[in-house]
Amino acid sequence: MASSSIDPQVMLSIELALTGTNASKPLLAKQEEAGRALGMTGAEMDVARRGSSFDFHTSIAVSLALDACRETRQRARAAGFSEETCEEIERIARALCAQAA
Repeated sequence: MASSSIDPQVMLSIELALTGTNASKPLLAKQEEAGRALGMTGAEMDVARRGSSFDFHTSIAVSLALDACRETRQRARAAGFSEETCEEIERIARALCAQAA
């Protein structure tokens, strides 16, 4: 994947939300390791797997990745996300979904 302006912790939160608890054991272990390396707690990773976050902006990004529709994009824009950031989040979500398929 090309270089991203999305924070690595937000990126992992999106990945966790998209894979949820359905990921393979090796992927779950890799995600746990990556989360710990980024300073995420187990609770933060668990919440991300359920499609949310304790952080408002991360939660908005995850919501947009899970449901890229006009309403969630408008919510992201109202929260201060640029159009480019919204597009990047949607591209990341599509790429992660394509990898899982």
